[in-house]
Amino acid sequence: MKNILSAVLLLMLSTGLFAGKGLIVTQKYTDPHQKGASITVTWYVTDGQCKMQMHYADDKMNTTSYFIPDVTNSRLLTYSDGKAPGAPQNTYYTVPIREIKGDNDQGHINVTQTGETKTLAGMICEKVIVKTPASITEMWITKDFKADFYTFHPYFQSSYELMGLEEKELKGVPLQSVTKDNAGVVINSYELVTATSADLKPSDFTVPADYKLAGSSGK
Repeated sequence: MKNILSAVLLLMLSTGLFAGKGLIVTQKYTDPHQKGASITVTWYVTDGQCKMQMHYADDKMNTTSYFIPDVTNSRLLTYSDGKAPGAPQNTYYTVPIREIKGDNDQGHINVTQTGETKTLAGMICEKVIVKTPASITEMWITKDFKADFYTFHPYFQSSYELMGLEEKELKGVPLQSVTKDNAGVVINSYELVTATSADLKPSDFTVPADYKLAGSSGK
């Protein structure tokens, strides 16, 4: 019996530290074109759902917005904390996936798994390089947490990281990355702040109940 229990324990450990759990990753986002702005991005990820929370602050604005892929209906749900300007109630919006367009590079994509690893926030990550005709992205993706995060690229077309993951259907979540153009100038970067495992519920990936669809009298 002792040997059986030991074998079961080893099997559980071998399936990964985050089996049956989700991951919450907070990153500081830097874009040279957004000078003076403070941008923090938090991803909530499970093996079948994700949500992006973005806090943006500058001398004119301070807001937190959310973006949730609605895979069943092929659309992106988005809303912000509080009431939208001029709106009588909390409002959310939907964007059909066919209308989502990215602004990153087009053309041939080359993805290289380097085999180089390092530990970030207690998780082993592998360095992955994504090259396009006009850019190169170096990112560190989780090896312990192997969710199919890449499937959400159609909802976040501007993400170089998701573009690379989707190209080779690589499992894992990027914890930090930097993207440069061919001259070595940084296009954008994500610096890891925190990454923690969490028991995420289906309700973590839904629009708050007191929000109403824009242009509708109800949900």
